Amino acid sequence: MCNDFDFMFKPIVLVTGFGPYLGHPVNASWEAVKIMNKDEIEKKHSVEFVQIEIPVTYENVDEFVPALWETHTPKLMIHVGVSSRGQCIELESQAHRKGYSKVDYFDKCPANHTCTADGAIRLHTKLDVERINKEFNDGNPPSEGGVRTQVSKDAGRYLCEYIYYTSLSKDNTRTLFVHVPVMDIYSSEQTARGLERILDLCLDQIHEKEQVEKNAEKLKNTVLTDVEE
Repeated sequence: MCNDFDFMFKPIVLVTGFGPYLGHPVNASWEAVKIMNKDEIEKKHSVEFVQIEIPVTYENVDEFVPALWETHTPKLMIHVGVSSRGQCIELESQAHRKGYSKVDYFDKCPANHTCTADGAIRLHTKLDVERINKEFNDGNPPSEGGVRTQVSKDAGRYLCEYIYYTSLSKDNTRTLFVHVPVMDIYSSEQTARGLERILDLCLDQIHEKEQVEKNAEKLKNTVLTDVEE
């Protein structure tokens, strides 16, 4: 009973993938996300791990994503989408508010081609994607056929970039978007293992930041105590 009670208060890590759409009746993003190792992730990081499939519509993003943030207050939010042109896993560094002229699964696009979320014309993730990229690739030599990553500044001005901007507007310190290639490039299993590694590296950065903040607060309290004495 005690363990069940403790689990209720564990931080939540959310990873989303997209459902089918034109040209992708089976979406490589969700196929990989849904087979990420939930038990291993939860045990390793002491979190509750939640995988969610998002329909490829602007309306669903507008409705679901803010609700996910409000309901779960995730420690980390990773959105995953498929890139038809991608040759490896791409770590997206930014998202734009305007320019969404491509119609979604329901043949619709947002009013004025603009994301409904509030924020600057362009938002960047505060996660260090260059560091994630380096640490990921250092452990996966291309000569051994390992999965590779690269950093991207163009998330495509479609649902992928739209959902990224929406989450970045909520909290850019713990949000990342990852583009994965089609299943002819990497199998779902390969991509899932790659996503698990990216998740590990993101949480490493978040934990480091939390520790720095704790140490700073501790130092601040120590100084205040000394002054009072």
